[in-house]
Amino acid sequence: MMLYAAGSVCDVSVRAEKLCGLTWSGQLLWFADAELEQVVCVDPYTADVIRTISCPGLRCGLATMDGNLVYAAGADHQLVAVSPATGEQVAQARNPRPGQQVSAMEGARNGLWLGYRDMLDLRGTGGFELVTCLDVPGTVSGVAVTDRYVVYADRTEESITLVDPLLEQVILAINVHGSPTGLAWDGAHIWYCDSAANRLRAIDVPGLVRSL
Repeated sequence: MMLYAAGSVCDVSVRAEKLCGLTWSGQLLWFADAELEQVVCVDPYTADVIRTISCPGLRCGLATMDGNLVYAAGADHQLVAVSPATGEQVAQARNPRPGQQVSAMEGARNGLWLGYRDMLDLRGTGGFELVTCLDVPGTVSGVAVTDRYVVYADRTEESITLVDPLLEQVILAINVHGSPTGLAWDGAHIWYCDSAANRLRAIDVPGLVRSL
């Protein structure tokens, strides 16, 4: 495993109470706020707010899947999908691991990645059946996917880690500033929510290319 320290190449201040999720859609970032129970779309380079959607019960996570936004809601962390255009709820499903709290999520071509305390599940988008389960060191607070790697954040260790899901092996651990609680991949940079400073930060990791 390689160790790497990264400074942010882009840094955007946002108005939020409790950053808990991040996803990339088109050329825009969406972040989730568990305290205000809403998701907000921002231009990543100007910080202009494009749209705000009320999400009652939002607890954690944010993903883009099949053109919709997905987050975990309620005490049982059920999965809720809403339209980014209208804010209307379009689907709802139970937590695939009842009794365990979802800590992160992100959509990929082959399913939905869900983070739990010390594991990452890849779930099929049909019935959220288990495809792959990765046990990871540390505590998962955010997840993103690139063309080859699954990337997860650990807010306690202030780190972002790249895992090869085929080898089930940690490839690179990156020390970052602040407290990362959500991740997104824009095809060139890894973005993370710094919940300690209410900022969205992007880091450059050599060797990463287009997203899944």
